[in-house]
Amino acid sequence: MLEVFVLGGPVMIPLLLCSIFVVAVGIERLWYLLRSRIDADDLLEDLKLSLGQGKILEAMQIAKKSKGPVATVLAAGIAHYDKEREEIKEHMQAVGQEEIFKMERRMGVLDTIIMIAPMLGILGTVTGIIKSFNVLAALEGVAQASALSAGIAEALITTAAGLIIAVPAMALYAYLNGIIDSQIADLNKKSAELLHILDSRGDL
Repeated sequence: MLEVFVLGGPVMIPLLLCSIFVVAVGIERLWYLLRSRIDADDLLEDLKLSLGQGKILEAMQIAKKSKGPVATVLAAGIAHYDKEREEIKEHMQAVGQEEIFKMERRMGVLDTIIMIAPMLGILGTVTGIIKSFNVLAALEGVAQASALSAGIAEALITTAAGLIIAVPAMALYAYLNGIIDSQIADLNKKSAELLHILDSRGDL
């Protein structure tokens, strides 16, 4: 592996850094997003039961004990249950935007790597081809074909490395985006349902 890395030339260094960032960001985002996933339907049923009995403090404790953006937004709504409906809604939207920002944090890093990794591979291809042509010019022909191996290896290895990094990163980005979209949909749906529950209690 080290020999392949060396044959790839200097462009392999930024490609290596890209691969490290993909792994680090991927693990961190997976851990954060999967850890924050909850059964939003069960949570809302528990909150509905407590609110229906007028147990506001109990409902607040249930929401705060649960993890994830949905629970955080619902807790924000319950905390302002005695306010006007629009005020509750605005507060929940503000907290929801903060939670969405937390979910999407560092996703831009993956998106950037997906774009630049293949470009770095192409750069390595160009430098490898230039090196091969320089060898040809120095030898005035292909008198020693083995002398071209370094340039050809650099051209091929960097292209492959760029794609090897970009393709899994793209799959990971799509998977993480799917989780985020699902949580945002749950967040919006459960927020609307909580507002309806508070409306039906006659507290607004």
